[in-house]
Amino acid sequence: MGRTGLAARTRRWACGGSLIAALAVCGTAEAAPSLSKLGDFAEPVFAAGAPGDGARVFVVERKGKILVANGAATQTFLDLTSETFSEGSERGLLSLAFSPDYATSGRFFVYLTVAGGDIQVREYRRGGSPDVADPASGRVLLTVPHREAENHNGGQLQWGPDGLLWLGTGDGGSGDDAFRHAQDPASLLGKLIKLDVNTGAATIASVGLRNPWRFSFDRANGQIVIADVGQGAREEINVGLASNYGWPCREGAIAGPRQDATCASGTAGPVLDKTHDGDGFCSITGGYVVRDPGLPTLNGRYIYGDYCATGLRSVDLGNPRSDAALGLSVQGLSSFGEDACGRIFVVSLNGPVWRLVDGAPSACDLGSPPATVVPDTRACSLALRATGVRSVRKYRRLTVALRTDEGCRATVKASIKGIAQFRSTKTSLTAGKRAVVRVKLTARGVRAVRSALRRKASLRVAVRVTAVDAVGNVRTLSRAVKIRG
Repeated sequence: MGRTGLAARTRRWACGGSLIAALAVCGTAEAAPSLSKLGDFAEPVFAAGAPGDGARVFVVERKGKILVANGAATQTFLDLTSETFSEGSERGLLSLAFSPDYATSGRFFVYLTVAGGDIQVREYRRGGSPDVADPASGRVLLTVPHREAENHNGGQLQWGPDGLLWLGTGDGGSGDDAFRHAQDPASLLGKLIKLDVNTGAATIASVGLRNPWRFSFDRANGQIVIADVGQGAREEINVGLASNYGWPCREGAIAGPRQDATCASGTAGPVLDKTHDGDGFCSITGGYVVRDPGLPTLNGRYIYGDYCATGLRSVDLGNPRSDAALGLSVQGLSSFGEDACGRIFVVSLNGPVWRLVDGAPSACDLGSPPATVVPDTRACSLALRATGVRSVRKYRRLTVALRTDEGCRATVKASIKGIAQFRSTKTSLTAGKRAVVRVKLTARGVRAVRSALRRKASLRVAVRVTAVDAVGNVRTLSRAVKIRG
């Protein structure tokens, strides 16, 4: 291998390893990302800023308090301890979201579990001071029954760029989707839900989630990114809105613990999944696509982490092979957060809350609000290569290699006009990863092909692949190959 090839190989290797180590190879070096501590709290599970406010940071404590930190000063913003059911490790006051017009309306929303274990979404309003909420202003917008098990409560609220409040619910707990909620369209568990806060109307946007503890919208384009907590093998990151994320039929990129007939309609595969055995993951915590000008080394990269694997990571979601360590470690990671300026917070259940910085903390630019949703009308790109053309007669199958630039579901069909059909095959494709599919001849087809090859030197096989991405865009690719006896 020449020097040019060796340098390119070294560059590719470095870009897939530690982000900090790769900076000297992959781009211009900046100050390494670091954590600037904001304070210590009691079992914090979320942190956020309010629209139009670059000074205050609101921290959610699992037992039922929301505190507001403004510089060195910290005080209680809202105390719901007496109304929060926090028995067990996954219940409690789990997140909050501010209305886009919070500066004038003072409205904000909380996600909590209440007596018996049910999930509630409530609305509250700011009080007479920007540092105090009015507890008497509370009203329940949505109650989701959750009494069969204490785990898998979901927990995230995010104000969507479509003007609705989004929430992610867990599948009801226990294991293997024991209560059959994730694929059930009549249940609000195991779902991504859109809530109209003015009418209280709840609409299911997606099914097939296990426990989407944290999800977010990219401020630049409105794209949703969901980190769904896995069971015994894989933790996954899903990009883009899909109708079905596959649980319990799929766990990450592999088969799940239980099949369900509703999965047959097609499910979206993750862009990235992490293993329990190899990667040391056990409970993924999703973050945000970084749009903070003060984090140049992470610009456009999605940050995430795990409760067991303590190293924080980032990835360019358009290139999963760019997944890399940040060089920062957080014990007991419970959440990430974002303020009105796009600055990122990192939260540990052990108490600390930090701001993620890259050199000096950036000033707050309130002039760049989050983007509205940009409809995804682009179908995935698709590359196809058929192999094994000389052995179809012997092995009764044709091998098709596929590669795509985004997660999608592909159906592969092949036929020999007037002679034989191959059995169609479905598979999930992950961005940037090569997938190999084998389409097999039926027993009748094998006999017909052998008979035809005794009369002809070769036969023309038409291969057709149809790929559907997470939002339903369709790409079809056809190839013709010749097989010989």
